[in-house]
Amino acid sequence: MSTESTSSLSSLTTLPSSPVHRALSLDSSREMHPWTTNRYCYICHDGSKCLFCCDFCPRVVCQRCLGLEEVKPELYASDVKFRCPGCHELGERAINCKLSPYYAFMRIVDGEFIRVLDAPTTLAGVCERASKAQVCAESILILHLVCVGMEVRGSLPKLVHTTLEEYHTADSLTYEEVIFDFGTEKKLHHWTKMAGQLHARLEGRNFGRKIIFVTVHSVVTRGDLFAGKDKDGDVAMTVGDFMDYLFISPLNEVVYGSTLFMLTCGHMVRFEESYSAMKKSITRLRPEYTISFTAPELIVAATKLFAVAYSIQVLIHGHSFLDVFHDLLNVSLDLRMHTDVLVFYISGLLSPRAPFGLRTPCTPDVAQPPSIVGYQYSWYHSHRRPWGKALPMGCSRCGAVRPWTQSKRHLNGTHPKARVTTCLACKLEVYSEPLPMEYEILQDSKIFGWIRYTLWPREVLGSPRTSIV
Repeated sequence: MSTESTSSLSSLTTLPSSPVHRALSLDSSREMHPWTTNRYCYICHDGSKCLFCCDFCPRVVCQRCLGLEEVKPELYASDVKFRCPGCHELGERAINCKLSPYYAFMRIVDGEFIRVLDAPTTLAGVCERASKAQVCAESILILHLVCVGMEVRGSLPKLVHTTLEEYHTADSLTYEEVIFDFGTEKKLHHWTKMAGQLHARLEGRNFGRKIIFVTVHSVVTRGDLFAGKDKDGDVAMTVGDFMDYLFISPLNEVVYGSTLFMLTCGHMVRFEESYSAMKKSITRLRPEYTISFTAPELIVAATKLFAVAYSIQVLIHGHSFLDVFHDLLNVSLDLRMHTDVLVFYISGLLSPRAPFGLRTPCTPDVAQPPSIVGYQYSWYHSHRRPWGKALPMGCSRCGAVRPWTQSKRHLNGTHPKARVTTCLACKLEVYSEPLPMEYEILQDSKIFGWIRYTLWPREVLGSPRTSIV
């Protein structure tokens, strides 16, 4: 158990700093547990006179939310274990037991847990978040790589940074924005030097999470990505070459285990050659998650609600990205009508530690090699996007605006799940069917919801084509 006042550290509170009660330093706690202890109370996202570190998870709970008017000396004993309310709830669910009183402080005697306090702990905090939620204290890197000439005002990475700032100190949140241009051999040489300098600034930092954004245009006719400029204008290159040069060694080490957002139009994933090259780059660089979009002309502003929700649910509350991905999409009202979202996930990666080339297993024994799986999330609406296929705003035959009926099963269609939508004005019929791959309907209602297509069935990865030192 450890306690610490955060009133003087937290930008979330206007309270003056309070005396510190400490039985075990936070640094000692980190040595005992394979996690980084949270900085703020997970119930109120703030602090009070004392913070109690859970002995079974990274969360901390403040004295105020625990309803403790005073902290009795016996709670500081080295053999006392503190269990947070979230672990208490999850423990009850795990054994399917009935609701039981919450005893926060326990002592192990002869292998059994003995209550330290006679009365149960009556929580005073308000129930606002899920049992698994926390307030993560992991250090975070936000790296924004921007193609020369592209607008960066109001960018998505800056929005994520702003969302996280309130929960971090200057030392625990790093933001880097770098303009790249390797459109000529001379510029490529300069970029190689810049990439090395960027790596040198970041090397040695124990980032718990690395979020990388790549903002770049793609070629409409073949999905290539723009690398910069030469004397004649813009220069594009194949996706494979682009990723090799952008993340040229040693900068490629930063990508390992990161979350990579490709902020580019959907031409990159529309063409088979560029899409396959992107998949090869992912398997070589091995980010944990890669996110891309299918909209032919991606409006990044449509992704902002998604980015804020991601920052809160994943980077602050600590939920698994894939576990809450459907929820993140549901709050992104503009995103769902604008684009499908592609997600690639590599499981079984080693945990990166500073310097970047050093990696340790997340668990004492890594039994399974890394594997990758890819999904495409497509929003459907019965009379706007049947099977995720967006209907035009106007009828192509009669010109009526938003004339479409709710889609119905097409009895004479070539696909057993085909749907037909009819124009109310001229009776023009439009047909739609699912993509030719495995899918799951994540249904929110009878009218609309999400379809998750499996783009890339789970595949075990071998050794990377290019080894990382």
